[in-house]
Amino acid sequence: MHPAKPHQSNVVTRKLAVVIAGLTAVAAGCSADVGDGSTEAVGTNQLGFDDFERTVFREADTGIYIVNGDTPVVDIKHLREFWETHVRDGALIVNQSGGSDIVWTTEQRRNLTYCVSTRFGGNYESVVAAMTSAVEAWEEVADVDFIHVESADSNCTSSTSSVLFDVNPVNAGGQYLARAFFPGQSRSSRNVLVDRTAHNSSQPDLTGILRHELGHTLGFRHEHTRPESGACFEDDNWRALTAYDGASVMHYPQCNGTGDRTLNLTEKDIAGIQSLYGAPGGGGGGGGGGGGGGGGGGGGVPTTETFSGRVARGAFDAVGPAEGIEVVPGTTLTVAMTGTGDPDLYVKFGDAPTARSFDCRPYLSDANETCTLEVPEGETRAFIKVHGYTASNFEIEVSYSAPGAAEGGGTATSTSFEGSISRRETASHGPIAVVPGTTFRAVMSGSGDPDLYVRFGEQPTLSAYDCRPYLDGADETCELTVPEGQSEAFLLVQGYAASTYTVNVDYTTP
Repeated sequence: MHPAKPHQSNVVTRKLAVVIAGLTAVAAGCSADVGDGSTEAVGTNQLGFDDFERTVFREADTGIYIVNGDTPVVDIKHLREFWETHVRDGALIVNQSGGSDIVWTTEQRRNLTYCVSTRFGGNYESVVAAMTSAVEAWEEVADVDFIHVESADSNCTSSTSSVLFDVNPVNAGGQYLARAFFPGQSRSSRNVLVDRTAHNSSQPDLTGILRHELGHTLGFRHEHTRPESGACFEDDNWRALTAYDGASVMHYPQCNGTGDRTLNLTEKDIAGIQSLYGAPGGGGGGGGGGGGGGGGGGGGVPTTETFSGRVARGAFDAVGPAEGIEVVPGTTLTVAMTGTGDPDLYVKFGDAPTARSFDCRPYLSDANETCTLEVPEGETRAFIKVHGYTASNFEIEVSYSAPGAAEGGGTATSTSFEGSISRRETASHGPIAVVPGTTFRAVMSGSGDPDLYVRFGEQPTLSAYDCRPYLDGADETCELTVPEGQSEAFLLVQGYAASTYTVNVDYTTP
């Protein structure tokens, strides 16, 4: 065994979520996170929904509900779901979608565009300067790139489509200093909102506040929700990526924090973000879900190829065709390496990987390494390289979907299901025989408010699914790529209200 490689770690960062989060006023106690001055034990809250709704602060400008002092919920439907899932039975918030981390993809994290509204008036220049300093703090330690689109500032709103998110003033009456969002939210919810009280804050100052909020936009939860803090518990549905850090930029100082209220990044913060997004210049990391919406692309011919060779110590050799392996956007690429010695696997879409620019690099201490990636939209070629950390022998198996019609009798097929359901009633449909790597599209219409659920492999439930748009009204769509190893799809429709529905399904059958 050779010594641990630079930046190698088996432990990794903060926590992730799909709900929006924000920074409550530092002057307030942690009780601000539960909406009043009490410290009621988790599990004892038996509020009915109407009583719960009356206790929730609602932003006058946006209509968004703020729960737990810092967590926005976009509408009454999602607020009821929040109450049913967490408040009625004493829990707090939901943090993941289907159990998966929500982070930006490689393409997205390098183009995090934003505008700063000129509605800040006399504070506009100071907000621009604070944002510049805050984004630089994250850019200096991770492979992320925030881009200020100044041309959009004069009309910077939640509907400005030329940027990923907007920075706008809000009159929250001191309920919080600022709030932000997590990856995966729709464009209308991707806002960093700054209350007027933030401009008068000195510990932390506006730059520190925005450093914290940008941590949320990158997918990080509050550090103080961890049990080690002993205060300000929010929930325990998160994934730890480093050891507990009381001084973290994501830790409220008033929640038994050990930081100095400047909200600067710590060494553990840096290790955490690099585990998800890599070091500056293309240092790998996760680059998972993100974006919102699913599927796209799909189809193609399931293909497996094998390559083998020997790499000298320090050599960086290409594997496979010089022009790359032709792949289909929206499908899955799996590159699995075995062998002897310690070769390191690199995979990248679009062009050949380098030592600092790649989409996947497991960087383990032997020859057993695997990269499993979804082919990004717009990419049609994948490139593989092997670096010899020591002189090594390797064998690489590449599984992917090549362009072309699916083999094995795959036939483009359409079917439909319809029905009527009462409030809270469910109706199940399936199984539907499908082909891995192809596109599965279910489009629902009707009356009332039915909710569509799709799952591969087994019947979906209200808490386990691969797609659930969960919109108001009957118009919902799920478009997904059938995962490798799955041959059946299942549908479920639940009546949020009494409803009629028709679901049209387009797919490839074997």
